[in-house]
Amino acid sequence: MQVMILRRLGNKSELSSSIIKHFPKHKYFVDVFFGAGGIFFNKPKSDYNILNDIDSDVTNLFLVVLNQKDELEKSFYEMPIHSDLVKYWYSKIEDEPIKKALRFLLLSNFTLLGTGTSVRHMVSSGAGGVKDFKNKFKEKLDITFSMLYGCNFTNFDFRKFLNSLSFSNDGRNDEAKTFIYADPPYLATTDNYSHSFIEQDSIDLFDCLENSKCKFAYSEFNNPFILDQAKQRNLNVIEIGERQNLKNRRTEILITNYETERSLFD
Repeated sequence: MQVMILRRLGNKSELSSSIIKHFPKHKYFVDVFFGAGGIFFNKPKSDYNILNDIDSDVTNLFLVVLNQKDELEKSFYEMPIHSDLVKYWYSKIEDEPIKKALRFLLLSNFTLLGTGTSVRHMVSSGAGGVKDFKNKFKEKLDITFSMLYGCNFTNFDFRKFLNSLSFSNDGRNDEAKTFIYADPPYLATTDNYSHSFIEQDSIDLFDCLENSKCKFAYSEFNNPFILDQAKQRNLNVIEIGERQNLKNRRTEILITNYETERSLFD
């Protein structure tokens, strides 16, 4: 489903069907590292959705979609896709929500690999090209608004976010109805995210996910440290497929704390 208004390195749109088929049934969906929403926008919408990202550019963009959609659409079509504007916004941070959202869209969607340093090939008019994206922005924006309507957004470090999740004590057993998906920056991978991951972050994430008592899935590459953590914790590891990052090709995996069809440790 090509409805996403944000292009972002590492987003799971192309792998979404291979990942989502391993998700358990759930009523509450919690996305710890929302990013471009590659999983959320490609799965059936849950009854209740809590979406989090520590990057304020991400949360600002989608809150603007929800609260100022018409103004964002008008401003987007008035925005020149030009190297001068890229250069200006690469070094200037915006505080006003609409300008901040436009800056983020420009630097993420229309620069090479989303680095914000050089404009992508501007004459591309095919599927996925710059002209194609601009022509379909209104359609993508409307669908994005519809899917996000009624969702809750937060802007926290994953530790604070996961530790703040609370469940009713009235016997409804909400933990059993909740599914948590975590797609953090890949461990030991250079990227253009503002918050990279180190081994201690991965340990903390595993701990927070396990302490939640909910079913969870954790996306990563087959990093030896991650595989060792999964094995020590008696978690399932599913091979999703090969994925090209900026420097090499590695195997995408999904780590779960619930029974799946196949695990590397079977």
